[in-house]
Amino acid sequence: MYQHLLVSKPHDKIFQITLNRPRQLNALAKITFQELGEAISEFVKSQEHVLILTGAGRAFCFGADFTEFEDQSQLPVLLQIFQDLILKLYRCPKLTVAALNGFATGAGLDLALACDFRISAEKAKLAEAYISMGLVSDGGGSFLLSHMIGMPRALELLATGESLTAEQALQLGIVNKICPAEELNAKSIEYAAKLAEKPQTAVRLLKKLVKQNSGATLKTALENEREAQLICFEDETHQRIVQEFLTKRKSKTAD
Repeated sequence: MYQHLLVSKPHDKIFQITLNRPRQLNALAKITFQELGEAISEFVKSQEHVLILTGAGRAFCFGADFTEFEDQSQLPVLLQIFQDLILKLYRCPKLTVAALNGFATGAGLDLALACDFRISAEKAKLAEAYISMGLVSDGGGSFLLSHMIGMPRALELLATGESLTAEQALQLGIVNKICPAEELNAKSIEYAAKLAEKPQTAVRLLKKLVKQNSGATLKTALENEREAQLICFEDETHQRIVQEFLTKRKSKTAD
C-alpha cells in the first residue's frame, strides 16, 4: 500500500499511478519520491505496457513540498532521491504518459517532462517556476525543455518562470494533446490503449532508439537502427504479422 499514491489498472495493459495528496496540490515529499520509484518498478515488472501518471484533485503536481526543505542538511539527500526518480522515469523501458489534470509547476512539470507523452486538460497551467523561489531547475527541466522546444525558448521559460496555458504548451510542442478536464481520464486511457496495442518489442526499441540517437551522428543512428531491426526480425509478433499478410495475399491471389 502507498501513502501518497493510488495505483490502478484502468484498462487492459495500462498501469496508472495517481499522485494522491490533493490538499497539498500533490506536492512532492520525500516519501512521494520513494513511493513513485517503487510504483514505477512495479509497473516495469508488470504485464502492463503503458503507464499513465496523473494527479488527484485540481493539480497534477505543484512542485516540491517545501515543508520538507527546512532542514538544509537534508537537501543533498532529497535532491539525489528526486533526480534518481526523474532518471528512472525517463529511462523506463515502457511508454509513459503524463495526464495533466491541473497545475504542473516546478518539480511537478519536470516529472511530466520526463514522461514520453503529455495529455493536458484545457484548464491546466504549466510553469518552470523555480526562478520565483530564487532557484534553478533540478529535475532535468533545462535538458528536457531544450530538447523539446529549443534552447532560446527553454531558457526564456526557465528564466522568467512564465506560466503557460495548455493551448500554449500544445503550440510549443510540450504537450501532445489537450481536452476538456472532464474528458481527460477517458482520453488518456484511450491514448494509452492505442499505444498498448502496438507490437511492444518494436515500441520499446523505438523508444530506446529515439533517446539513443538524439545527438548521435547519422552513421551511429543507422548502426543502432540496424541492430534494433535485427531483433525485430526475430520477434514472434513480427513473424506472425508477416505470416498473416502472406496468407491473406495468397488467398486473394487464389480468388
